[in-house]
Amino acid sequence: MQDIDLGFNDPPFVLPTEVVRQAEEENRFLLIGRPVMPRRQNLRAIVASMPRNWGFEGIVRGRIIEGRRFQFVFPSEEAMETVLRRGPWAFAERMLVLQRWTPLMDMDLLNFIPFWIQVRGIPFQYMNREVIVNIARVIGQYIQMDYNEEVGGRQEFVRIRLNWNVANPVRFQRHFQFSLGVNTLLRFKFERLRGFCEECGMLTHDTGACVINNGGPAHDGGDDDDDEEIQEPIPSDEDAAVVPAQEEYERNIDVMEHEAEADELWSEAGKQTMYSDDLTCDEMYNPIDPFGIRKENESGAKRKGWLNEAEKNVASFGLVETGEASTSHGCKRQRGSLTQISGEVCKEVSVTTDDQGGAVGPEPPLPP
Repeated sequence: MQDIDLGFNDPPFVLPTEVVRQAEEENRFLLIGRPVMPRRQNLRAIVASMPRNWGFEGIVRGRIIEGRRFQFVFPSEEAMETVLRRGPWAFAERMLVLQRWTPLMDMDLLNFIPFWIQVRGIPFQYMNREVIVNIARVIGQYIQMDYNEEVGGRQEFVRIRLNWNVANPVRFQRHFQFSLGVNTLLRFKFERLRGFCEECGMLTHDTGACVINNGGPAHDGGDDDDDEEIQEPIPSDEDAAVVPAQEEYERNIDVMEHEAEADELWSEAGKQTMYSDDLTCDEMYNPIDPFGIRKENESGAKRKGWLNEAEKNVASFGLVETGEASTSHGCKRQRGSLTQISGEVCKEVSVTTDDQGGAVGPEPPLPP
């Protein structure tokens, strides 16, 4: 909607020269790059973590730019060259493209990663700088080599640096003919290489997303750094009828579980025994509260004890009131119908009444 050219023909604004010059000075040393697997490499995470990986945290500033790209601003050319020299770099085990930015930069350079490659298997009789340069130019864009002719015969490999196009698959073995009709196998090892397809050698997808395995290209829904809000699907009328029934079913399950827990506390399992203090297996494997089960059992046992004690107190108080208001005959009737504790309470009440001048007293001894 806002891509229309409203304002295109309006007169331009002129910025102050000093402001523009200062901005150019601050942004002289820039690295621009992009991930080779955008679905696996988050741009915000790259910008936040790469300065720390380089050892320039708080010194190098990163920012995201359009086209799924990013920039890093360095305080000096030396710091920027150090990062480039120690490359190539990877994030989330996948390669990153990093190139020095210039105002006249060809953006096609963002398809190339500079790799140091070890070349093994060159016959000693053909080992010289010209042969190495020709091998390098055949397999990629040659940058430089690391070869010393004085110690070349004692080296297991030579190192060449190439600008590798990420649109081309990597190859670790190739046949070369130093003599016509005679194949010589050379082996290549890419230093600091991460995240390539083991089926086709491409750097732009994983093995699981390869066309050879799946029979078709993987669906790329775009970068995972989009700021668009994901809308939840609106349930249909049929779903709306199912949701209340499911909620009622879950509430019934919760009530049944709560009642089962209450019955367990009032049952024999809730009483405290001589083994109640021992740790149970449930306590040992409970990652949240290792003593929660014991506390529940102790709480149930205490509640049971309180109720038993309350019942005994009610019986005792009722027995005392009956003894004070009755005669000795009533006390005897109580002793015949109650337990031993009730008899002792009634006896104490009878003696107390006799001492105070009542009609109740101890029975006389029987004649012989």
